[in-house]
Amino acid sequence: MKLLLWDIDGTLLYFGGIAGEAMRQAMTEVYGRPSGDDRRSYAGKTDQQIIIETFPDRDPNQLLAQLPQFAAIYMQVLEARADELYQRGGVLAGAAEALAYMHKQPVVQALLTGNLRPVAELKLRLVGLTGFFDFDAGAYGSDHHRRNELPAIAAARAQERYRHRFHGADLVVIGDTPNDIACGRHAGARTVAVASGPFSSAELQAHAPDALLADLCDPQAVARAILGRQ
Repeated sequence: MKLLLWDIDGTLLYFGGIAGEAMRQAMTEVYGRPSGDDRRSYAGKTDQQIIIETFPDRDPNQLLAQLPQFAAIYMQVLEARADELYQRGGVLAGAAEALAYMHKQPVVQALLTGNLRPVAELKLRLVGLTGFFDFDAGAYGSDHHRRNELPAIAAARAQERYRHRFHGADLVVIGDTPNDIACGRHAGARTVAVASGPFSSAELQAHAPDALLADLCDPQAVARAILGRQ
């Protein structure tokens, strides 16, 4: 049995910049106005890390103590702009089909995302993808500010739920950024990079993932990349 740890933003979904706008609005209301960072500067980071780096002159503990308030506002903004999400973004090409295909395999599909868990659940609910995931077997930006710590958290949760030790190639991290590759490698997991986000195939290949996909449009190719089959 394998534990598939899917990233969300840029791998499965693209919200046309709305998620970034919603995050900046929530940060402004809770912490003060953030700088105008671009999409690549957020890519592959946890929400906690983004907040800490955005306000480097503030005490990180005080910043993180306000996470529940930040998450509540962030979700309110996303829900209020749900119609825009469908107009400017949504599920990336092939993602739903790839998830459905892998759902039939002997795997557990969970999440490894920088999003706070309530935000992750909301984003997937808005696009109708929640049924593919065991949310209690994943790890989120609410669990730790360093992404490299998340695979071990997910593996421990999945082991408790399924009475199976997931380690080495039993763990598969799937994402669209160098940070996804790095956190998978840190955990000794198989890494699958997807060039569907802000980084090109060449940029991702430079970080030597175990497999590289241009997109998720071929479910069988996705399965081969994830399962390590030719």
